[in-house]
Amino acid sequence: MMWETADGLSDIHRKAEQKSWTYLELLEELTTFELKKREEKSIEKRLNWARFPYHRPIHMFRVEEQDAITERQLKQLREYEWLEQNYNLILLGPPGAGKTLLSLGLGIEAIYKGYIS
Repeated sequence: MMWETADGLSDIHRKAEQKSWTYLELLEELTTFELKKREEKSIEKRLNWARFPYHRPIHMFRVEEQDAITERQLKQLREYEWLEQNYNLILLGPPGAGKTLLSLGLGIEAIYKGYIS
């Protein structure tokens, strides 16, 4: 197992010295740093594994620019109940309707929310 903390240890140590942290404060900072780095690495690994053709987060999907889906429907999709129940989504529509952007955005957000491991 590789510890991510090794990369940031000197910065954390310097901060601890400057702010006169207690041992408990230092340990809290180290564990927080380690957990954050592991989560970032895990998300990066899952995004690579997904092999999305490009990275377009869901906030780039503009409901007001098309009429195939309502704001309410988008909110329901972003609750990810369909994913928790292991349902598939089928997106149908003409070219340019936003199917790819919607599916990429939902997939990326699902990874960041921890649904896909």
